[in-house]
Amino acid sequence: MATHPEEHHIPNAEKPYQPYMDVRPPTQAGFSPENGAPLTEQEIEADEREARAERETTPEPKDFNIAFPGHLPTPPFIHIQGVPNFRDLGGYQCQPPSTASSTQDGSTYTLRRGLLYRCAHPTHLTPEGAEYLTQKLDVHDMYDLRSGPEIQRLAATVAATGKKVYPLADPTTGCVDKYPSLTRHFTPVYQSEDYGPVALARKLQWYTTVHSHDETAGFAYSEGFVKAYRDIATHGAGAYTIMFRHLLERPDEPLVFHCTAGKDRTGVFGGMIMKLVGVEEEVICWEYALTETGLGEWRQQFIERISAGGLGQGGGGNAQSERPGISREEAARICGSRAGNMRAFLKVVLLGEFGGVENYLRNQCGFSDLEIGRLRDNLISRVKEEDVVRPVEVPGWTPDGGVQD
Repeated sequence: MATHPEEHHIPNAEKPYQPYMDVRPPTQAGFSPENGAPLTEQEIEADEREARAERETTPEPKDFNIAFPGHLPTPPFIHIQGVPNFRDLGGYQCQPPSTASSTQDGSTYTLRRGLLYRCAHPTHLTPEGAEYLTQKLDVHDMYDLRSGPEIQRLAATVAATGKKVYPLADPTTGCVDKYPSLTRHFTPVYQSEDYGPVALARKLQWYTTVHSHDETAGFAYSEGFVKAYRDIATHGAGAYTIMFRHLLERPDEPLVFHCTAGKDRTGVFGGMIMKLVGVEEEVICWEYALTETGLGEWRQQFIERISAGGLGQGGGGNAQSERPGISREEAARICGSRAGNMRAFLKVVLLGEFGGVENYLRNQCGFSDLEIGRLRDNLISRVKEEDVVRPVEVPGWTPDGGVQD
């Protein structure tokens, strides 16, 4: 296979691998990411033990019911048995399509319901859940934004656990990819690195950055999350293009998209979709923030796992002994989806750096102006005023404060 010069570009020679800076992780397997020296046999064995321990302790719900807490608003949430954080992205009021005539002034338009669904990883999907997904919701395309290592790690857990916990997941792949009439599309935001919540906790200090009030912006957010979302939008353009094109060319065929928690990679794409059709920013931020409460018991399990394991170095050597401790509060920030983070992404990154969602579609995804107009119109429907989905209060949660533990 031919190599490309950019694959070996090192932004910082002293630290060859910097998560969210390299397009791909380094290809020199078996070498220390700290100094480039070959790993010793003891270091390799230590890495293997750590990886095995991670697979064995991957936080998963103990039953299917906790995937749908009873206090969640419906809509937008939908109970798909075995899948946490499943909700319809549509129903929110937006701007009219380009086809709206002047005689329709006063009509109400929304991002189409029943077209775009988002969720956490569906590895626990049950036969009942799959039947509802494909028959009731008419979803036959599932876009998986996770990385290969993320999926491989879970595959080992699936193989060791059995059908009682993972009724439809293939033990060789760790995915639900053999259910009739449901096609899984592997569309990773990152090709070769694990960017699920647990691995992010070990590798990325960004996600522990404290939310602070920005006097200039007028709201609180985490600068670390903004950096992460900037990188997701940059490196995820290829994956997002595939889903945008589905919506452009197959506008009557619903899809579901997910990552691990259905929070960051999923949230960035969802935010751009809503921005494209003109949903108000505060509503976009409310919808994004729902993930923190939508994860239900999974969120607590992620927090416990991260705070117990510490924050690793993301490299070779005895990573376990090098891990600095991480508090439960920091772990909660990593698992959070505060509205301010999306608000800052939309203003600072999407508008300020990419020039808005339409410029993102032109410059990052390669769409023409005509295609962007058609895509936008495909996503909008005319509805009755009473059918609009509006933000509501959720017990024990606020969009800017998150879940009240």
